[in-house]
Amino acid sequence: MSCIKLTRRSAKSNAEPTHGAESQDVAPPERRANQAGRPTAAELERRKAKVMEVATELFVHHGYAATSLVDIAKGAGVATRTLYQHFGDKEALFRDVIFARDTGAILAAPVLETGDTLQSALMKTARYMHTYSLRPRPIDLMRLMIAESKRFPELMRGVATAAFARFRRNIARMFESLAKAKLIPDGDNDRRSELFSDLILGSAPVMTYAEWITARTSEPDIEERVTLFILGAFGPGVARKAGVKKAKLPKAVSRSQSVEAPGRIVIED
Repeated sequence: MSCIKLTRRSAKSNAEPTHGAESQDVAPPERRANQAGRPTAAELERRKAKVMEVATELFVHHGYAATSLVDIAKGAGVATRTLYQHFGDKEALFRDVIFARDTGAILAAPVLETGDTLQSALMKTARYMHTYSLRPRPIDLMRLMIAESKRFPELMRGVATAAFARFRRNIARMFESLAKAKLIPDGDNDRRSELFSDLILGSAPVMTYAEWITARTSEPDIEERVTLFILGAFGPGVARKAGVKKAKLPKAVSRSQSVEAPGRIVIED
């Protein structure tokens, strides 16, 4: 008698693929990353933003020396090793905080637009400079750097120098555009940026950092400073082409005036 051998098929091998298995196969990469325990790119950005927010607050309110990476990690809800992995040490994180101080209210650097005159272009550049420099968070961070300069001179000097260089580079680009458009002659645009920044801002940032003044620079004052710069840097000929008709400059001194005598320079048509 022939013997028939029956083979029992396991339920597992005979079963249809489950809906869950299908879902796992077609899950998007971000979801699969989460299922594997790895954060998505969006989650990493959210964590970094939180770290920057917490680090900024702690640095401002407690100072650089009194703030530790452990404090920052705890406040941001991340592991300390995460900070080392994505930011490096405390000094590197502090630099990131300073250079990202506009994250919450990004200000686009001014650009030369069709129809701009030299005067209108420099006026909007001057407004940008005041807005950029004299907002609450940048002021807080500048006060922090000044306060910590005694204990960490090299760090604070390096950070401040780099921050000012980046700021002035934005202004230099405007002068490059003005020269390309033949609104001003070719020249040293980095030097123009430096002189323009010093004249337009004057003592306002330092006086504000020290809390000696709270009032903002007025529009007429900014206009006088812009006009003075155009006259001093480029002369009356360029000033006329720039649309400067009557330049009222406080206490301008002519050859016939004493140093104490107030005067006005008027550019006639």
